[in-house]
Amino acid sequence: MKRRRLLMIAPAVVLLGAALLPPPALASPGSGFTAPVLVTADLDHKVKINSDGVKVLTNKRTDVRVQRFIFEAGGHTGWHHHPGVVIIAVETGSLTFWDSKCRAKTYGPGLPNGSVLTESGDAAGQVTSANGGTSYVTYLAPSADPPVFRIEDNPPRCASGRLLSGSSTTAH
Repeated sequence: MKRRRLLMIAPAVVLLGAALLPPPALASPGSGFTAPVLVTADLDHKVKINSDGVKVLTNKRTDVRVQRFIFEAGGHTGWHHHPGVVIIAVETGSLTFWDSKCRAKTYGPGLPNGSVLTESGDAAGQVTSANGGTSYVTYLAPSADPPVFRIEDNPPRCASGRLLSGSSTTAH
């Protein structure tokens, strides 16, 4: 009888314990921005385009997503990287991209670096905005089920103990 009661109570204890535990934290969560998904689609065939100096080549199925990122002043994405290629077009304001060595470049309409940035590779990066901004982000990622467009990373050693701001010259 005791064993049967234990078998009936054990699942309830496990569920209660899970409910009381905090949710798992992201390696480097962002804040101060929203990122509604506008569309996610499958490119279900190979593409080989070479037109007017622009090349696009996919060797297999590709997941495509477009998002709108709206940054508040001081907003940041947290440290992460993306499978495949990401193209970010800054519509308003300015965005600063920090690479894994904590080097920064600021992008936006009328700025010296232009208003489009790209991301690729496995190294961690972060986007910040000192004064706010809006951008449209296009992802081209290897097909996965479910699709994967962002991989969380821990901050690189150079960012330890510092919040990197939206200014390309300020790190504090």
